[in-house]
Amino acid sequence: MTDNPVPTPSGARPAEGAAELPKPRPKGEPEKAVALRDMIEKKLAEMLDGYAADEHGNYVLGLASARVWVVPAWLPNGASVVRVFAITNLDVPVTADLTSYLLEKNLEFVFGSFALDVQHGAVWFNHNLLGDFLNAEELEATIAAVASTADRFDDEIKTTFGGRLYVDAPDAAIGPPPSPGYL
Repeated sequence: MTDNPVPTPSGARPAEGAAELPKPRPKGEPEKAVALRDMIEKKLAEMLDGYAADEHGNYVLGLASARVWVVPAWLPNGASVVRVFAITNLDVPVTADLTSYLLEKNLEFVFGSFALDVQHGAVWFNHNLLGDFLNAEELEATIAAVASTADRFDDEIKTTFGGRLYVDAPDAAIGPPPSPGYL
């Protein structure tokens, strides 16, 4: 997998060199989440020349035409989760044909599924992992699956249903979840 430069979404800090990769630590994050972040950051530094981190502590990666977020989060019971997702398209008119297409595609996937944010006409591709049992190889495979699937389908969705790619104007796009701990 080849990585492309990461456009800096609003509020993100661009990474410059492996030694200076961002290490976000949101306030109030449980100790298990901090340890999970250490593993994520090590794997991302190994996989990529750079990534960004936004003001919420979400990691943002540029892979082909996909912008992939890796979001460590936790549940009220203390369990941790890692959300890996790409917002593939925006301003897509929500129609019965679009929803049927997304649901049919979901049946084909081993990893992840499409989701639709009706309010923004946004198509997402996402997969969640249990952070308490996560290993670096599983994280890498998930990032690769989400990125390649988003890259494979974003142009097709735009051509068939309208709207635009997320990467057409990342600074004008909707953002990822507002804070760690949000599912």
